[in-house]
Amino acid sequence: MNAGNYVRTKDDLDIQLICKIEKIIDKYCVHTDKGYWDEKHIIKSSPNIIDLIEVGDYINGLRVEKNKYGELYTSYVYYGGDIGKQSEVYTTWLEEYKENEDYIESILTKEQFESMKYKVGE
Repeated sequence: MNAGNYVRTKDDLDIQLICKIEKIIDKYCVHTDKGYWDEKHIIKSSPNIIDLIEVGDYINGLRVEKNKYGELYTSYVYYGGDIGKQSEVYTTWLEEYKENEDYIESILTKEQFESMKYKVGE
């Protein structure tokens, strides 16, 4: 791990976050943009943030899915607006995000989503 790398961490409630390492404290602890983490809370690290994405996470509000070949992607449907107009499905493969990380505006892990969602009727 190096300063500037990204880490996927897990807190004591099993909520995972993706953070950027700002400073290496020692080989067992890092300071990130979301606090201090020790080695038992770090799941994995990479210089590429996209390497930390898993199925069920959200990129720019779009859920990450996996096709039958194991490739990860996000997609959305664009409706033409008028009734009867054709709709189109736009898919972005994780490799495309990796090649141009400027596409990424936000990432929400599936654990963050689960911890923050409100279930109606409960």
